[in-house]
Amino acid sequence: GPMQWRGSGRTSGDGQWCRGGEPAQDWSLRCSADGGQALQVKVMTYNLFWWNLFGHQFRGGNGGSAGKLIASGAGGAPYDFMGFQECEDVGRVLRDGGLDGAYAGIVGDHAVAMAYRKGAWEVLGHGMDDVAEDRPDQWYGKRGAMWARFRHHETGKTVLFLNHHGPLPVGTGGKCGRHATAWNLLKTIAAHAEDSDGIVLVGDFNADAGTTTVKELERKMHHLYTGKSFGGVDHFFSNCGGSRLISKRNLGDGGSDHDALDIVVEL
Repeated sequence: GPMQWRGSGRTSGDGQWCRGGEPAQDWSLRCSADGGQALQVKVMTYNLFWWNLFGHQFRGGNGGSAGKLIASGAGGAPYDFMGFQECEDVGRVLRDGGLDGAYAGIVGDHAVAMAYRKGAWEVLGHGMDDVAEDRPDQWYGKRGAMWARFRHHETGKTVLFLNHHGPLPVGTGGKCGRHATAWNLLKTIAAHAEDSDGIVLVGDFNADAGTTTVKELERKMHHLYTGKSFGGVDHFFSNCGGSRLISKRNLGDGGSDHDALDIVVEL
């Protein structure tokens, strides 16, 4: 059935729309070791630096360098899910890599998007929940958690995949702060997950591994991998970790100012 959220009663970011409530001490998203038949999924996160890499007055797509990098990463084993930030046309990125036959895009608000392998998965539902907002001194707008639930055709396994581009300034958690941003991400997961779902959260969090934002997520989820760009602001979290993390890779930047990263995890 639907996942139940339990709060501790403590809040952060009071007086703001993005105020967050702390999850209860004993509430967790970590999977049990005996979660039935585990399914390996391959997942990417990639901030595409859109205005510069794809902007007409700048590099105009750079010969499809980002899409080609993704295609090379899909060689050997295809991706199940991809999360893109600063992505204004996911279809173009897939076409640049010759991937538009095998993958379908889903477009979110705030220039985030997803792609999934349509031969393997069906979409059960998707949406976008705002979780944070940039501070006035570096304001681009609100920040969300894009989410989609998928069912694996072959096994029936369900996965909740989330993609986040975090608030600015980097490392601050934005207007409502680091605690609230993390707690709102966790509450978004609870709002859309079923108990049996595998859960993967990816993105450019605009927060490195030392921040309270990441530490709070680590209390409730497995932190699987962090990139190197901007001090390490790109992350993967999941309900499963430890020996269930099969591989992790940095594929290089493909012309962006962030590296494309991927993992294989058993959910």
